[in-house]
Amino acid sequence: MKKLTATQIKVIAIIAMTLDHIAYTFLPAGTAPHYILHLIGKTTAPIMCFFLAEGFRYTHDKKRYLLRLLLFAAISQPVYYIYVYGTVPSSLFQFLSSMNILFTLSVAFICLLILTSSKLGMTAKGILTATTISLGQFGDWGYIIPIWTIIFFFFNKDKAKMLAAFIAATIIILPVTFLKYYDSFAAFSFNYGALLALIPIHLYSGERDRSSTPLKKKINRCFFYVYYPMHMMVIFIIAS
Repeated sequence: MKKLTATQIKVIAIIAMTLDHIAYTFLPAGTAPHYILHLIGKTTAPIMCFFLAEGFRYTHDKKRYLLRLLLFAAISQPVYYIYVYGTVPSSLFQFLSSMNILFTLSVAFICLLILTSSKLGMTAKGILTATTISLGQFGDWGYIIPIWTIIFFFFNKDKAKMLAAFIAATIIILPVTFLKYYDSFAAFSFNYGALLALIPIHLYSGERDRSSTPLKKKINRCFFYVYYPMHMMVIFIIAS
């Protein structure tokens, strides 16, 4: 089977995310199209976590990487909140208690900074990582984002362990986090579409489009960040 580059998988992820948000906005819950598009759409978050772990491993400037994540999280937040809730927040606490996925990815990145620090002992790493993961409750997808990212980072050289840890975390943590928001397990079950992310991840060639020029790389990187708030804005305007 043909292998996929990082850019190709990221394009798959944004298409899946767009389908997920189309289902959320336009399709009645409980219908087959709504379920199928959500099932496909849930592949996006694990793919984001996988490439965040890859980015952390290969970036030459971790501080700049984190600042970029936080910057686009801040830019996206007003759009995300209005898109999800259909209104402006009534208070700063309300605004900050439901953050977008770029914030949750920033939490995951900080977890990796803690766990790879040479200045911290094991106890300090454990306490700080657990505390940081707890911040995930305020972001989209919650605790699972930093946990997935940690799995992808530390098990990258052992695909069997990565597969087992990812599946176990997904099967256990998703219902603990999200089942309470659904009327039944059947209604919740499309969230397990996250497991389908293993298909493009398995097909990843390891190629990071080295043939691209620095300018093209910068444009590609910015596109994926900018697309996130822009597509929500467009969907919201169409729905309005």
